[in-house]
Amino acid sequence: MTPFYINLDSAHERRDKFISLNGNSYERWRATTKDEVPQEVLDRMLSNHLLPYESHRARCACFLSHQKLLQYIVDNKIDDVLILEDDAIPTEESIPIHYPRDSIVYLGGFIHSRKMREGIKDEVIHQKGIQCVCPQKHRMLGCLSYIIPHHSVASMILNKIASQKRYKAIDIMLGNIGIKQYYNYPPSFIEDKVKSQIIKKNKWMNSEYQFTS
Repeated sequence: MTPFYINLDSAHERRDKFISLNGNSYERWRATTKDEVPQEVLDRMLSNHLLPYESHRARCACFLSHQKLLQYIVDNKIDDVLILEDDAIPTEESIPIHYPRDSIVYLGGFIHSRKMREGIKDEVIHQKGIQCVCPQKHRMLGCLSYIIPHHSVASMILNKIASQKRYKAIDIMLGNIGIKQYYNYPPSFIEDKVKSQIIKKNKWMNSEYQFTS
């Protein structure tokens, strides 16, 4: 497996902590900065009108960081890629060796109802191991940790994203574009309770695939 973690040049503390927790085997992928976001992406990205402009720019930069890494996977035909954000904390659950080959496999994140403004009213019953998110009811959000099993999967995702008239946050797009979403339970990674680089928040992704304080 080829492991990457996404990290801004300026995020020294995050980088140091990530390496201390996860080791040196991960290749660092330089995150796109807000200043590097082109106007076309700023205009195409949909954000809540109440979101501050700097947060909108940061959301666009995050989107591009993942998009560029997916393109790198396609260009270099890399298979079995693990992608982490730099606030991913390892749990005691090992990274799976065997997993589906036809779509993205999450090792951390949170499950949300299909309607963005509604919480999950029905209980999500997890089975140990890899399972599929029910596409009629739920979607996986958060790009904390995921596997791209084959470069063709990265290509499929990029093509579907490119076909959208407007962009949304990268995790929302992955939940909206009609791809199969697998996840492994228990997760191999949870989110560190650090200050967000995009928006103020008081919830984080936990070991039950929930977004909670």
